Amino acid sequence: MKAWWPLLLLAVPLVAGAQAQNTDQPEAGAGSNGIYRTVDADGNVVFTDNPPDKKRAEEVKVGPTNTMDSPPAERRAERRGDAPPEPPPLPDTGYEAVSITAPDAGANLRIPQDNPIQVQVSLSPSLKDGHRLVILDNGTPVEGSALDFPNPGEHTLIAQVRDSQGEVLIESEPVLFYVMRTTADSGGQGKGSAFPTFGGRAERGGSATTGGGADRGAGADRGSGAAVGGSAERVIRPSGD
Repeated sequence: MKAWWPLLLLAVPLVAGAQAQNTDQPEAGAGSNGIYRTVDADGNVVFTDNPPDKKRAEEVKVGPTNTMDSPPAERRAERRGDAPPEPPPLPDTGYEAVSITAPDAGANLRIPQDNPIQVQVSLSPSLKDGHRLVILDNGTPVEGSALDFPNPGEHTLIAQVRDSQGEVLIESEPVLFYVMRTTADSGGQGKGSAFPTFGGRAERGGSATTGGGADRGAGADRGSGAAVGGSAERVIRPSGD
């Protein structure tokens, strides 16, 4: 008997490849072109999917092919020690960078002492015609560039450049800071109202009254005239005294 095992070993990859290519086709037993084993006139074993005489050919039963999903490209690069692939380039919007420079990230600001809170933005290059700069405070657009008596708690600021259609061309990294409400009579440590209070309206005093006139003293009484003494009487001394 001739040695046909080397031919069999060479034919196994062909069988597996044919099985993988026909995964979407019905099995050979269902009338499809399967793999057949035949022996030619010289005694050589031949594996083929189109034997000349199927009646004399022996159909080969091939088991299911084991498959495994390929890991993502990033994981394969990590295993090989390669540098991670660079992210795709951003579309060219005409702007290089935008960032919020004030307030500082993580800052604790107090109201009313630090009111209004000014927001400063750095943009490169400068704003182009037809575009506008929008500042979002917790997702809500800010009127102008300052926060006037913001509510206490966490605040996240984002700066965006938008075109005339409202499309966002570039936006900054978010900046998180905190607002605390204080009162003047607590040394900055209390939790009074976030808004200053005002005293009530001063009451107007009544009109001044005019004092009464001073009483005038009565006229002085005139003294009576001096009395005139009577005439002197002459004394007659008796004789002999």
